[in-house]
Amino acid sequence: MSRYRFEAYLDKAFDFSHLVEALPEGRQAPRHPWHKVFDAVFLAAAMQIPSLLQIEAECRRGALAQRIGPISDDTIGYALQRQSPEPVFALGCDIVRRLKRNGVLRSDWSRGLIVAAVDGIEICSSFARCCDACMQREVQHKVRGELRTDIQYYHRIVAESPRNLPLDRHLFRMRLPSGPAQRYAER
Repeated sequence: MSRYRFEAYLDKAFDFSHLVEALPEGRQAPRHPWHKVFDAVFLAAAMQIPSLLQIEAECRRGALAQRIGPISDDTIGYALQRQSPEPVFALGCDIVRRLKRNGVLRSDWSRGLIVAAVDGIEICSSFARCCDACMQREVQHKVRGELRTDIQYYHRIVAESPRNLPLDRHLFRMRLPSGPAQRYAER
């Protein structure tokens, strides 16, 4: 499915563009509006672009150049850092509710359960800069050849994607760790 068809489907099924434009802005007087940053990150995730630098490159002269236009990785990071996650989470919940209500997530093989793929990534790590929302950990790293322990500040993003595809139960069972999760899958 092309990006244009994907966006057309989102607009037709969910009025997605208007929902995104209604998300509150977390910055004051930004050069690039929040919906532009959100669209860049959302479409990059759909296209499986893994880093902010690659998103910047795609927005400058790649697949997102005409749709988004030039935007720097610093701008994206700055906007994400200052955006409240609650409205974005609520948008995702609203879309999942609509999918569920429309029967998209219903299937016989899952016996009424919704299966979701969950993935996470850590972004914006730094040994010097931090904010109130930063997580922190002690990390050993080399500085000028010497091993040093410092506190690293970072943000973690976790996303879920509902699935309605039957899985081969044997393949699924092989990939699970032993313990309660495997026993649940074997039922």
